[in-house]
Amino acid sequence: MNSTNDAVEQVTLYEKWRKIYPLSLYGGWQRWRRVVLSFLVGIYYAGPWLRLDGDPMFWFNLPERKFVFFGVTFFPQEFVLLSWILMMAAFLLFTVTVLAGRVFCGWACPQTVWTLVYFFIEQKVEGERNQRLRLDRGPWNRNRIVRKGIKYILWAGVAFSISFTFVAYFDTPQVLIERILTLSLAGWEWFWLLFLAGASFLFSGVLREQVCFHMCPYARFQSVMFDRDTLIISYDENRGEPRGHRPRRHLEDSPRGGDCVDCKLCVHACPTGIDIRDGLQYQCIACAACIDACNGIMEQLGQAPNLIRYSSQHRDKGEEVTWKRPRLFGYAAVLMAICSGFVFMLTNRVPLELDIIRDRGRLYREHWDGSVENTYQLKIINREETVRQYTLTAEADFPFELKTRKGELVEVQPGKQLTMIADLVAMTDPEQPANRPVHFIVETVGEPHFIVREPSRFLQPSEPRE
Repeated sequence: MNSTNDAVEQVTLYEKWRKIYPLSLYGGWQRWRRVVLSFLVGIYYAGPWLRLDGDPMFWFNLPERKFVFFGVTFFPQEFVLLSWILMMAAFLLFTVTVLAGRVFCGWACPQTVWTLVYFFIEQKVEGERNQRLRLDRGPWNRNRIVRKGIKYILWAGVAFSISFTFVAYFDTPQVLIERILTLSLAGWEWFWLLFLAGASFLFSGVLREQVCFHMCPYARFQSVMFDRDTLIISYDENRGEPRGHRPRRHLEDSPRGGDCVDCKLCVHACPTGIDIRDGLQYQCIACAACIDACNGIMEQLGQAPNLIRYSSQHRDKGEEVTWKRPRLFGYAAVLMAICSGFVFMLTNRVPLELDIIRDRGRLYREHWDGSVENTYQLKIINREETVRQYTLTAEADFPFELKTRKGELVEVQPGKQLTMIADLVAMTDPEQPANRPVHFIVETVGEPHFIVREPSRFLQPSEPRE
C-alpha cells in the first residue's frame, strides 16, 4: 500500500443469511404456475389412494419385494428398468434445460412446489410483504407469538401430511392410518414419518431459497447446458435504460428515456431475492414473478408490456434465432434412443421368471449304482395379476431323470414366487466332461402362453468311481 489513507477492502467468504419477503402476485404467469403446481400436489397426494381392480395403482412393497406401478407388478430382478427410467428423466431434464432454461426449477421442482405451499400459509397468517416485514422487525408481543405459533402449527400439519403420503407409497394409507391410531407403527415407519416431516419443515418452510443456492447441484451445472438460444428471463436494457424515478405525466418527454422507473417490484417479487436487471444469474429459477410484477407497473404507466420477458441471448442482441443447435439435438437424440429401448424392453417383457440356484452344500451326490445327482433350487415368479399354472421340464444332451417334490405341474399365486427343489439324476459317463450344460424350461398352461428357458450346469466326477 502506498498510503496509509488507502481504504482496506474486507472480503467475506460467507454471506450472512437474510430472509426474503417476496410479494404475492396474481398475474398471468403466476396464475398458470399455480395451476401446474396444484396439479402436481394433487397427483402426489392422490397416488397412494388410487386403485385398479381393487389393488393399489402405486405401491412399493418392500417386505414382499414387489413394486406396483400403474397396476403392473415389478420385482427386484427387473430393477434394470428403473435405471432406464432414471436415464430418461436425466436426459429429459437436459433437453428441457437446453430448450427452455430453468423452467423445471420454477414450475415443477418439488422444492419449489412445497415452498409455495408453505409461503401460501405464511401469507394468509402473517399478511402481505409489508405486514410480514413489520411483524418480524417488531417486538415479541402477543400478536407476533400468536401468528408465528399458528403458522408453525399449520406448517407442521403440512409437513406431516407430506411424510405420511410418502410412507403410504410403501405401506398402503389404510393400513398406515390404522397403525397410527393404534400406535402400532414399526420403528422404521416412525423414523421416516418424523424425519421426512422435519426435513420438509426445514427445507421448504424455513430455508427455502437457501436450498436452491447452496444444496441443489442443478443450479450449479445447468449453465453449461445453455446455448445462446436457450429460453431465459431477461431485462430489455435497450428499452429500460437509463432507469429512474419520474412522474407519470413526464414519461413521454423525460430526458432519461428509459421505461424502467426503478420501482424495484421485480426484486421484491423474486422468491430468491435477485435483481434480474443485473443480468442472467444462477439463482434465477425462471418462475416469471418479475415478469408479472413489471407488466403490472407498465400497464399502470400506459407502457408496452414485457420490459422483462422470456427471451434468449440471441433475441436480446437482435440476432437471428437458429435451430441449428447441436447440444439440443444431441440430448434429444440420446433421449429418443433411451425411450425406444425402454419401450422395447417393456413391450417384450415376459411376466414370468425363473431363477436357478445350485445346491451350494455339495456339488453332486454319487449313488451306489454309478449315478450322479445334482440338486437345484428353482424360483418361479408369476408377474401376472391372475393365478397361473406352469409345467417344468429340462433339456440336456445326455439321458437323465428329473425329480421334483411338487411334481411337474405347479401353481403360483398372482405377484408371488414359488420356491421348489429339483433333482437331476444321470449315469456317470467317463467319456463326457465333468461339467455339462442343462436347461430348465417353464411354460404356462393356457393363454396367454409364455415360456422361459434358463441355463445351468450338471456336474459329475472327473474320473469314474472305483
